[in-house]
Amino acid sequence: MHKKHIIVGSILIIGAIMVGSSLAWWTWSTSSNEQTNVVVTVGGITIDYEDGENITNNNLIPTSTKEKGISKNITVSSTGQVYLDLNMEVVSLDDGLKDVSFVYELYKDDIFITNGNFLNSNAGDSINLLNGVKITSTPITYTLYIWIDGNFNNPSTMYNQNFEFRLNASATDEAPASMQTLQKLGLTSNGLKNFNNTVLVPTSDEGIFETPDDYGTSYYFRGAVTNNYVQFAGYYWRIIRINGNGSIRMIYDGTIAHANGESSSDRQIGTSAYSINTNDAAYVGYMYGTLGAGSYTESHANINDSVIKTMVDNWYKINIVDKGYGEKVEEDAVYCNDRSIDLKDNSPYAGPGYGKNKGVFASGRRQSDKHQTMKCPQLSQDGMSTGNASKGNMALTYPVGLITRDETRYAGSSTVNNTSYYLYTGQVYYTMTPNIFYGSYTTMTFIRELGAEGGGGVGGNTLYGVRPVISLKSSVELLGTGTMEDPFVVQ
Repeated sequence: MHKKHIIVGSILIIGAIMVGSSLAWWTWSTSSNEQTNVVVTVGGITIDYEDGENITNNNLIPTSTKEKGISKNITVSSTGQVYLDLNMEVVSLDDGLKDVSFVYELYKDDIFITNGNFLNSNAGDSINLLNGVKITSTPITYTLYIWIDGNFNNPSTMYNQNFEFRLNASATDEAPASMQTLQKLGLTSNGLKNFNNTVLVPTSDEGIFETPDDYGTSYYFRGAVTNNYVQFAGYYWRIIRINGNGSIRMIYDGTIAHANGESSSDRQIGTSAYSINTNDAAYVGYMYGTLGAGSYTESHANINDSVIKTMVDNWYKINIVDKGYGEKVEEDAVYCNDRSIDLKDNSPYAGPGYGKNKGVFASGRRQSDKHQTMKCPQLSQDGMSTGNASKGNMALTYPVGLITRDETRYAGSSTVNNTSYYLYTGQVYYTMTPNIFYGSYTTMTFIRELGAEGGGGVGGNTLYGVRPVISLKSSVELLGTGTMEDPFVVQ
């Protein structure tokens, strides 16, 4: 029986914001001027919260550097191996602070882990920062940054607003579901990977790394990996990652096993336009709303199926459902059609991204800030999922989608050609990540013939490859070692 350790320590972050025409600052007040670390030890786990609850004289202005905002170090160790969850509770948050410019980021040393803003946060909400992270006797220090991002236009409604956050942690000696799946497959993780600096194109087998997703800790394959082959439903697939809930996300790879570097049209189910047309921002949607809409919400509602979704759904029904394989596929899965706007973009294509209004979507933002993420930024809208899922928009008929640009970037794509990594097929194929709406022309992100990322049109005669993505249940039995010659075979 596994023992649960609850860590009751917390750090309070309390502030008032005063905003002038161009500046903002916090004035802190607590019952003490002393800065004292709060160290909590429960069940062999020790957490050191820097400065504890006593935070004074911290004056902030909108800034482009996180280091000039609030920063808190959290150091964790344990006498035995445990798995840590860390959450930031929103105790209170005035409405004026619910803006995209009020942001947070979490790092381990200089390695980015996760980020977000408080636009849709309310009192009582809990923001997950870490989930199922292995902790041993070797101390690990995380740094949490909270600040007003000066690259945005900070509204005057932030004036004289208050907030209060609290960090809460818990741990267990039971490995999280994703790690249990990884162990079941006989695989190991290389830990976190730094994407903040220039990362060389992976032309060799770099192995497996970890990053948060909407369910917990995800383990993704990177480079010219040769141990992620799966045989299922009469087809071959390549594992993209282990999802946080332990399910196995994989992409269609043909009727026979194909080696890395092999160009073959068999590695896709066919070609398709992404959507019916290209002259409206709504067409970036895997599902979309009203054409010519007067608001973002109307434009990007999940009402109409795109052309590519119709093709994927029909293929899935015929080849998975009708052949009795559907019970092996995880329905609690999210496929992210991230339609969030890059509000920092100042190019000629910047805009609100609905109707005929220009807009730079998620793909541009990922390139500018170099922060890849397996989390879906607008989960309740863009997290494509079925009615049987616990997260997402629950708008899908079947639990199937396409790969995202973030997933291809984690795997090894960039703007540079790469014919070595496992996602190269020698064909152009779509992701489900929007790129830019130019005002009269809609583009999506795709993978080019030589493995680099690109952006191109979505409608008419623009026909690119289609590679369905599904997630196998964590409970499925798999035999094999995952190689091309001895793939994991679903029993």
